[in-house]
Amino acid sequence: MPESNKPAPNLTPQIAASDERKLSKLQQEFNQKTEQIEQLKHEIAKRRESINLAQKRIEKELRPIIMQQLEKRVELVHLLDQAYPLPVFSFREKEKLAALIENITFDLISNYERQDMIELHDKYAEFTYAERTSFAAEDFDEAILDDEPTIDNDLEDLDDLERIQAKLDREQEQREQEKQNRQKSRKTKAQREKEARAKAELSNISKASRRVYTDLAKQLHPDKEQDPTKRAWKEEAMKRITQAYHHDDFFELLRLQMEFMQEQGQALDTLPDEQLQYYVKILTDQLDELKAEFHNLATGPDAGFYTRFCGSPKQMDQKFKSAKEDLNRELEQLKQNVRTLQDDPQMIKVILK
Repeated sequence: MPESNKPAPNLTPQIAASDERKLSKLQQEFNQKTEQIEQLKHEIAKRRESINLAQKRIEKELRPIIMQQLEKRVELVHLLDQAYPLPVFSFREKEKLAALIENITFDLISNYERQDMIELHDKYAEFTYAERTSFAAEDFDEAILDDEPTIDNDLEDLDDLERIQAKLDREQEQREQEKQNRQKSRKTKAQREKEARAKAELSNISKASRRVYTDLAKQLHPDKEQDPTKRAWKEEAMKRITQAYHHDDFFELLRLQMEFMQEQGQALDTLPDEQLQYYVKILTDQLDELKAEFHNLATGPDAGFYTRFCGSPKQMDQKFKSAKEDLNRELEQLKQNVRTLQDDPQMIKVILK
């Protein structure tokens, strides 16, 4: 493969120690941050890729079985509805049968959007589906209101003296609060200087990120390249640089900078300490964001899904094999129940028991 056609190396920005001297504490911290970011990025990408693959496999391998189950459940509930008027059932059995029809249809409507089941649900339910969903919404609103702090201003049961005392107490509390607010607003000179330094530091961090982007943009701008092959490579590199800059991915900017510096025979150990300090600060912020993102993936809404369906290719194959076996067993049981009730509706008594 010609040198110009080789893909850009996938490098972790690291400062190498020279034969003459060891790395400084700041350089070691830089290496530690970039290595941690690289590992977290890899873990997050691997987890997201596994989730995406599992979602595709669910659509291809599991959903067809689930859809067959749904149709059999619809067929089953219609058979239960047809059997309900039969005189063979006692009053207690009819109550159980009605409750069974209600539960099955409610699940089909709410979890699988089978709107065609609403009429059958409402036929047996004490409250219609619309009423049940309305009640649920009202309960949710009331729960929110109950959680909000309230102040009891009802003084109707107090005599005049108590009302006056309560009013004076509230006015005193208000004055104390205003005093505290004034104290908070009067910042000391040291506090103002500290905030000014923090603001300047953030400005310098932004400048450091922008400096890397600007340097790379100047060095790799494709308009200055005459060679068609190198021009195509630089166009792709500029896309990556611009994307990293707009996504505040300073680590990726450093990776791209390192690739270019190595192409030019330069090294990261030439970076001055002041610039390196800004880099470490930006990398620390990015590392915190990545830790939060990984924690959300590991404990958030997708955590259960990942545990149930994802993992290594071998683990995923085993999980999907087990899931398909379970779904197929349930499907066969549903088919058997439908066949049984078609042949003898009185077998519903056995199901009810």
